Amino acid sequence: MLFTWFMLTGLILLFAPQEFTGKFQLAFVHVFRWPLSVGGNVALTARTQQPSAEDASARVETQYRNYVANLEQTLDQQRQKFEKLYGLHNTYVWQGVDFALADVVTRTANESGNELTIDCRKPDGLAKGQYVLGDESVIGTIADVFPQIGKAEVKLITDSTSKIPVKIGSVSSIMIGAGNNSARVEMLKSQVKVGENVFALGQRGFLDAPIIVGKVSRCERNTRNASLWDVTVVPACDIQKIEDVAVIIMNPQK
Repeated sequence: MLFTWFMLTGLILLFAPQEFTGKFQLAFVHVFRWPLSVGGNVALTARTQQPSAEDASARVETQYRNYVANLEQTLDQQRQKFEKLYGLHNTYVWQGVDFALADVVTRTANESGNELTIDCRKPDGLAKGQYVLGDESVIGTIADVFPQIGKAEVKLITDSTSKIPVKIGSVSSIMIGAGNNSARVEMLKSQVKVGENVFALGQRGFLDAPIIVGKVSRCERNTRNASLWDVTVVPACDIQKIEDVAVIIMNPQK
């Protein structure tokens, strides 16, 4: 009976005039306005607050993850620099020697010169003529120091004004910068092999032991004297990719 009455009521509302059904809908909304509004607000609040909390949690997690990544990167860089400095100090030829670590700021490579600008963390003790190491090889010498701003200019071994005493095998001579990422040792009395190491010779007050500076890339007869040999030398490391260097400070003041 109940089902039949509902069916009859539905049919009556279905075929009733629109004016009557419209008034019936308005009356229903008016009677049940308060419970409907409460239910709608609860549903809306649930939908809006839950994503907001999730977004805040995700943002905090992202910030924390980025912070950890930055911290790990900083610690890794400091560890590498420490190991590099520690290794230099533990070599017997460096006893009594100090090293000033510096970051490469700018590079200049053109026809007039090949230089680096370095930012020194400890500019005390820097002076012109000091040897500069990159990847454990000599890449140049200090050309100028600016202690007020903690920076210095490095004249690379490839600079046209660079002159460094070197040794190739048992032969000693002067290596002069030639540009184009190379240097020259001219008028040798004997031929040397391509690929042979070239060492910077010790200089009193600047260097106590020979250090590798490059490798022989070409050996050819001198154009003016066929009994002599001219040697082309390339740096022992890729200077363009070096990001930090170490300046050798002999007999530092304690």
